[in-house]
Amino acid sequence: MSKFKIDDTSGRTGLSRRGFLKGALAGAGALSVGSYEAVAQMVGGSSVRGWGVPPGLVRIDANENALGPSPRAVEAVLSLVTSINRYGQNPDLLGKLARRHGVPVVEWTDSPFAPVQDAWIAVGAGSSDLLFAIGHAFIREGQEVVESLPGFGFLTRLANMQNANSVRVPLLEGMKPDLDGLSKAVTDRTAVVVVTTPGNPTGQLTPLSQLKPFVASIPERVLVLIDEAYIEFAEKAEDREGAASLIADHPNVIVTRTFSKVFGMAGMRVGYAVANPAVIDRMNSHRGNTLTLLSTHAASAALDDETHMTRSRDLAIRGKRYFYEQLDEMGIEYAPSESSFVMMNMKTDVDELVRRLREDHNVRVGNAKARWNIDGWIRVTAGLPEENEAFIAALKKVMVSS
Repeated sequence: MSKFKIDDTSGRTGLSRRGFLKGALAGAGALSVGSYEAVAQMVGGSSVRGWGVPPGLVRIDANENALGPSPRAVEAVLSLVTSINRYGQNPDLLGKLARRHGVPVVEWTDSPFAPVQDAWIAVGAGSSDLLFAIGHAFIREGQEVVESLPGFGFLTRLANMQNANSVRVPLLEGMKPDLDGLSKAVTDRTAVVVVTTPGNPTGQLTPLSQLKPFVASIPERVLVLIDEAYIEFAEKAEDREGAASLIADHPNVIVTRTFSKVFGMAGMRVGYAVANPAVIDRMNSHRGNTLTLLSTHAASAALDDETHMTRSRDLAIRGKRYFYEQLDEMGIEYAPSESSFVMMNMKTDVDELVRRLREDHNVRVGNAKARWNIDGWIRVTAGLPEENEAFIAALKKVMVSS
């Protein structure tokens, strides 16, 4: 592959997560936490760790949010744990998402069984739930899915399972998507074209100024899927706005996002799609009722916590900058990223490197060779400062002894 030239926000205190949760659960029906920092204490701890992992484990391989979930989301879950014998959903979530993306507002009720008409938003159990439904709704045997290579590849894998064909377009230098190449790859057999921004595993953002002419070049009969799972990590506010604004003029566009990344809710499985109601209805016809009382209330609460989103983004940005500085000193090539992770070119046997980091130092990183067939590269999530420092220290030890 071509060469690319390319303060701790964890709110630490002495209060343990286990102690806090034990006390909270004991009085779940009456829990009331009025302060952001009061709940944020759960993110503290004396060991090198992110939220939700055992002490001493540095897990920076899955692009999880080491800061943890929004304290408001945690409070919302704790306030409802004694109600999980009931069906339900947060009635405000659909409307909040519609207003967030500037599309017509259709409200939910608190019943997951009440039908919703003419909605521009669909919420599912993670964005993968929605991607699965998109694949089944829009791809037929003998049709084609066009996507970058390497790339996330979810719809490509699903197409292959359905006896459809995948057309992969190589990235440009700097791991940038070849939008012109993707457009030219569209044929009369194409069902879906996929653009992931920022890319996974590349971390490269495709600005709206480039997406507009690309979308205009795609025939209206072809669905354009724009996956924005990591876009909230972009440094510039205008880059975080995303592509939902294109839907009004291009009814064949669908945008997907997730609560698993910047919102720190990977374990709750909440994602959503923004599209024209006709596209939403077609997709929903291939879905079951996958949402829960707890997940929808947690998501609704997380949307109200701009402070947590900012803290999560800032944590990732500082972590990436620390990686860049250290990698520059070590002479290791990397791809600057607008996501929550960094691709690093180790120019060595990464199977062995990843194994030694895991077994000798309890540090887990992503093996880009194993997952995307990018030989010599690893993908590393920006974690807490001490996690990042533990990774760099372990990497130096492994590289010296290799």
